[in-house]
Amino acid sequence: MKVKYGFILMNFADKYVAVAADDNADSANAIITLNKSGAFAWELLENEITYDDLVKKLLEKYAVSEETAKADLGEFLDILRKASLLNE
Repeated sequence: MKVKYGFILMNFADKYVAVAADDNADSANAIITLNKSGAFAWELLENEITYDDLVKKLLEKYAVSEETAKADLGEFLDILRKASLLNE
């Protein structure tokens, strides 16, 4: 899976947003606000990555249980899917 081309992640004083940067983006009006872990996952999704590898990277970066990582990642991926920002 991978976030769609044409969106960039920007950081403003510890606030993260993903915005359309390409006139051809399918969801040109989409703006997604992210926390630090969401921004980390977004950066991983800028390159093709599997769900299992995402979970592994989150567990390496954050002191959370696998159950928590999977639950939080699932919610994040659902948000990206609903905004049509994810290629699977």
